[in-house]
Amino acid sequence: MSGFVKKVIPRLETILRVSEALKFPWLDNIKTLELNDSTGERIANSIYSDSSYPSKSRSLRDGFAVQSRDVLSATSATPSFLKKIEEVEMGNSPSFEVGMGEAAPIPTGGILPAGSDTVVMLENTSEISGYVEIRKGVQSGDNIIVAGEDITSGEKVLGRGELINSSTIGIMATLGINSISVFNLSITVLSTGDEVVPVKTCPLPEGKIRDVNSYSIVSILKQHGFDAKYKGIVSDKLEELHRRVKEELSNCDILILSGGSSVGIRDYSFEVLNSLDYPGLITRGINIAPGKPTLIGGSLKNKKLVISLPGHPLSCITVAYVVVLPLLLKLIGAEKETYGHRLNLQLSKDLVATSGVEEFIPCKIDEMGKVIPLLGKSGYISILADSNGFIRIPENRETLRMGDYVEVWLW
Repeated sequence: MSGFVKKVIPRLETILRVSEALKFPWLDNIKTLELNDSTGERIANSIYSDSSYPSKSRSLRDGFAVQSRDVLSATSATPSFLKKIEEVEMGNSPSFEVGMGEAAPIPTGGILPAGSDTVVMLENTSEISGYVEIRKGVQSGDNIIVAGEDITSGEKVLGRGELINSSTIGIMATLGINSISVFNLSITVLSTGDEVVPVKTCPLPEGKIRDVNSYSIVSILKQHGFDAKYKGIVSDKLEELHRRVKEELSNCDILILSGGSSVGIRDYSFEVLNSLDYPGLITRGINIAPGKPTLIGGSLKNKKLVISLPGHPLSCITVAYVVVLPLLLKLIGAEKETYGHRLNLQLSKDLVATSGVEEFIPCKIDEMGKVIPLLGKSGYISILADSNGFIRIPENRETLRMGDYVEVWLW
């Protein structure tokens, strides 16, 4: 109870308070996977290179390895002629040297022979009776990658918490990493509310809504490297909510509730969070729109985090992106505490904001690279299907004019 905040507080302050109250990061739950099975996971330990890459200088083009001083002034009108020597074989380190006035055929990726310091591209050459005609000058270092130019020995190549995807898995494969330690958090998602019914319910009874939020939350988390499991719908009844929360927390590290955080006679989520071991309920309300009625609590002793999200779909999904994901990155001690891309883009039209609250407005990018706000009420869901991310409007901004630059969070 002592961690309870009675008034809404800014989003970043919320994340900081929760992190401090629960003493993030939590680095206990780690598993080891084969590299081929690790896509979509988050790296548990920073990765350092134990060698330089490439280990030897290599050619970036098919052509001829030469000494740059022999060809600096070569043109189609005044070509240079060099003696053709032994060819560089792909996959083998050359046992010969390139001397002054010599040119060695070399394939893309071939190891540069000793003595050479550049490569002339094949299309700028011709072979004539054992000689190579060079019709375009090159300088030292042209068309090659020097040993250690990409990665140096001892360099940190990936930080803790980095997402393993098509961009990062290749780095690990390059370094010969066959298995990798990743975070193994157990995340459960529950929907709350007597009005919520399974998605398969058809026809939809009057006054009921299908469980949209849980599917969206699980998808968002999985997309960003946090595996989550959907465990169904729980009644608004206080006793039942207490029972299910206790049951699920015995089997997971993080419990996310959807719905039940707005003020209402049957909304008991805050009571459940407040009953947790210290610090219990940490914050009740965040100064963002949509998403103000968000509850966050947890147990330091048992290392449990509980987040209760608003029931309206747009509010729920917004909080998942701008609060839950940053909080989870804090929890694992990620060196990079952001996700996706953040850009400053011009508005395509005027936009009226509310002073004193941090707003997140769904948006899309037009063909000119300008951002189009997609306006809708907190209960809307359809506009998200057409959006690329959010426009973030700080607390101290109000009216924004067409052409103004705004901060855009791309998913």
